[in-house]
Amino acid sequence: MILRAVNHTEMAKKYSLYVCVILFVACTSDEDAATPGDVLVYADRGSRQCESGGISPEESAQTLIDAGIDVLQSNCGIRTGVFFPAVCGGGTGEIVVHKIRGVNLIAAEQLGFQPISVLVDPAEGTSYRLVDCVN
Repeated sequence: MILRAVNHTEMAKKYSLYVCVILFVACTSDEDAATPGDVLVYADRGSRQCESGGISPEESAQTLIDAGIDVLQSNCGIRTGVFFPAVCGGGTGEIVVHKIRGVNLIAAEQLGFQPISVLVDPAEGTSYRLVDCVN
């Protein structure tokens, strides 16, 4: 019987990469994806640990609507792969996500919104996911 040495570190790295790719694909659903010509933008909810839930998706959407930007869909979300120290008054990573028309992206950025794509970095393990809104 011949025993073959297995490099467990290399094998663990390989499987970790596979798991990350599978999780990334699984967390991206059709409702997350923008249709052609539409983009997803986000802003921090302003929620604080031990305090309020921050701005609601409706309040955030109203900022865009008041600027003449059509809001096609609004959701709550949370940044993933980013850690926030547990301390009252500290940030939570909660965000509001809106689907808008791509032609309005620059105007939305001028209001403080960013394309959701800036949160997704597979190399760093950062992304986002949509969640139920909690106040």
